[in-house]
Amino acid sequence: MILRRITQHISSQNWFAVGVDFVIVVIGVFVGLQVQEWSVERADRKAEHSVIERLIVEYGQNIEVLDKDQAQATAVIEASEKLLSMITPVPDPGLDDNLIGPILLDCIQNAKFVPILGTTESLIASGDLSLIGDPEIQRMLNQWQTDAQVMIEWQEIERMHGEELILGVTYDYLAWPNVDRDVVPGSGGSAMESDYQGLFSSKRFEGLLHNRVYNTRVAVDRMESLKDETRVLIDRLKMRLSQL
Repeated sequence: MILRRITQHISSQNWFAVGVDFVIVVIGVFVGLQVQEWSVERADRKAEHSVIERLIVEYGQNIEVLDKDQAQATAVIEASEKLLSMITPVPDPGLDDNLIGPILLDCIQNAKFVPILGTTESLIASGDLSLIGDPEIQRMLNQWQTDAQVMIEWQEIERMHGEELILGVTYDYLAWPNVDRDVVPGSGGSAMESDYQGLFSSKRFEGLLHNRVYNTRVAVDRMESLKDETRVLIDRLKMRLSQL
């Protein structure tokens, strides 16, 4: 009896209508998933657009910082070479102390690159670096940080060379309050006299100046290389931006 009723129920169904309903449901689910995926993709591309715009500004600022550091490093080279010209082959007894003081101070100044990486570090820390749809840009961002850190470490080594070695040698010959007086007249002086002739006769001082010139030139080359790398990165970011 039950089997007969089931058979009658099945035979009475409009299977065409059932099939149509089924197809409508499947299509509705598929369309809904596609719309949701499109919406997520659209939101991701909008977010990527905003991130890339910020990255372009960020690395443009890094080029400006590198320009300033490179100018300072170049001034160190020029000052070191001026000092070397004064002491080779024999120090000039008529050298003006007021001239030497400012050059010596320029020689021991050190550039210290502090990169601007707010957006980059936020992307990496949050795991959102994959938001950028260009894998090459992702690689370049990671490589840039590595190369910048290498340059910073080199600058730190050179800072120690300038401040600890060269400056240390000058303490044996110079009364620094007198040097300050030579640089800024009226700033006071010391009862001790500075012995520039003795300093310029020091072979150790001369050797350190030569090292200073070499090391700082390497630093300048590293800065220039990092700037070139930064320009390539910015161009790649702009290209990606034009595709969004």
